[in-house]
Amino acid sequence: MQQNITYESSSTYSEKPSNQRLRLAYLDGIRGLAALYVVLVHCWEPSLAEALQPALLWLPIAKFLRYGIFAVVVFIVLSGYCLMLPVVRSDKKYFSGGLLGFFKRRIRRILPPYYAALILCSLIGVFVLWIEQTANLGWDEERLSNLKGLFSPSYSFKDILCYLLLLQNFGSSYINKINGPTWTVAVEWQIYFVFAIFLIPIWRRLGLLPTLTIAFVVGITLNYLMGELSSTVHPWFLGLFALGMAAAEINFSQKPFLVRMKKSLPWDKLAAVFICFGFLTEWIRFNLIQEMPEWVIHYFIAFGAACFLIYCTNFFINGKPLPPAVRFLESPRIVGLGVFSYSLYIIHAPIVWLVFQILLSMHLSPSMLAVKWFVIGVPLSILVAYVFYRFCERPFMSHLPVKVKSQM
Repeated sequence: MQQNITYESSSTYSEKPSNQRLRLAYLDGIRGLAALYVVLVHCWEPSLAEALQPALLWLPIAKFLRYGIFAVVVFIVLSGYCLMLPVVRSDKKYFSGGLLGFFKRRIRRILPPYYAALILCSLIGVFVLWIEQTANLGWDEERLSNLKGLFSPSYSFKDILCYLLLLQNFGSSYINKINGPTWTVAVEWQIYFVFAIFLIPIWRRLGLLPTLTIAFVVGITLNYLMGELSSTVHPWFLGLFALGMAAAEINFSQKPFLVRMKKSLPWDKLAAVFICFGFLTEWIRFNLIQEMPEWVIHYFIAFGAACFLIYCTNFFINGKPLPPAVRFLESPRIVGLGVFSYSLYIIHAPIVWLVFQILLSMHLSPSMLAVKWFVIGVPLSILVAYVFYRFCERPFMSHLPVKVKSQM
């Protein structure tokens, strides 16, 4: 039976067998919640934790906000899943418009908002330094280095060049300048080239398992070859991306082995087991074995995320009633947040940083500072991100669906 697949956005798809449509809006929901969690994590300073009272209230919050990197892992898996879907569903098992078409779409989707955020962060940095000198706020170098990994108003021409070329993850001295969280955008941008030029040709020639194996081996090998540089480059993220690719093929492939796998395995239980192992290994690394490689933890979380994607999408493919978790991810507000989650992710850092600096100047108690930081920083970040989305991201999104055909 011939089907039409409509690629509507980075994470929303529709399938049209007969007169029915399949729309995976829950992917936007996942992305929205992950971006919101990152903002919450960045509205938190671990050094405040010991001074916060009552401890029984703040200790669980401190533990809850310890896993920001897990949201990044989910982003990478989602990216692999979303970019693989139109490939695995097409007749030619390749990009619509070829390799050039793929890069044109990625450039249009990623770079204009990214560069707009970079300009805005640079202007905020210039303004902060100017106002500090003219108003004599007492924001010395030590004060300005607060939340160093988030945003820094002081930067060099070399820093700007690294950010322009999306190479800020190649060195700890660059990764924390201008707009810290965008190191993940740089990593993902670099993965696009490996995905399009190497992984897809390998997948077309050799299949899924060899592609996964090569991505794992290359990523982990580079992790050890790069030494200290690997802690910022994150080469093992290539394997996380490949897991997203694998999840997409398992969901939509017509190969008998993968169809049996899709139908027979308990994907929800596997997702829960892998995610539990991820949190357990993170706890072991934090409390017992500090030498445990970070990539081990990330792979557990990534396997869990990939299994969860397969589990959720199966309900749409089979036309079954959605479980509560998927219905929640499909709720309008969560999906709406996901629509501008990229803007939220790349623009929240200077907002959160500025709110913290202003609150710090008010000499509040640690507990009051923490509360106001959440209450002001999170909604303000969402508001600014939405405005940014309307003017700097939405105009560059593809509104016309691109249809590809597949046989089923």
